[in-house]
Amino acid sequence: MPIARSTYAGVATGAVLLAGAVGFGVGLPKVVEDSSYSAGDLPALPDKIDDRFVALSTVTAEQAGATGDQASQFETVAENAAEGDAKASSNLSSIYDAAVTRSYIDVKALGQIAQTQARPAQFAITVVPGDAGLVMPSGPFQIEQQGTHYELKEVDGRRCSVIYSDAIDPTTGAPTGEEPPAAGYQVECRAERDGLTYDIYGSGLTPDEVLHYLDLVLEG
Repeated sequence: MPIARSTYAGVATGAVLLAGAVGFGVGLPKVVEDSSYSAGDLPALPDKIDDRFVALSTVTAEQAGATGDQASQFETVAENAAEGDAKASSNLSSIYDAAVTRSYIDVKALGQIAQTQARPAQFAITVVPGDAGLVMPSGPFQIEQQGTHYELKEVDGRRCSVIYSDAIDPTTGAPTGEEPPAAGYQVECRAERDGLTYDIYGSGLTPDEVLHYLDLVLEG
């Protein structure tokens, strides 16, 4: 199914993912100056995590369900994503001596945008040398205000920041008290391995789903 033209800007900008990269940059201590790491020493992040999540810079028009003029537009989306990953990695390298960042998108949901008008789930993986440090992109204080919640917590032993909105009854507009849908979450979590910190910042995924994809990257 073709993608609605108006959805391309939202897919291409990756604003939520870039916000995660900024939070990551603020939250970690500066790596020591004599770090033995360079960008080439860091692990290469894959083009594909599983059948659902693919690096946005590699997504083809066919995978996205784009045809005709939209197909050429999606080539630009992929090019912009590659440029955004490179710029984010370069910016973080100036702080941490070395960094690699890559953005991923739910490729199966791309072909449904025109029908659902919903933003596909996305996440960014960032790897830098050093300890994980603090995870608090919106500050140290937990917030509950006007149906929006910001929590700092451990999820399966991993340090995470979780922002979510209350589940709302569509008929009354009142909170239901039920667990929010995945679309209502923004989650950042970190893990350390072999002297490196792995950060994942995602939107449209529950905390458990975010950690699942972080674990897949660590296993790879």
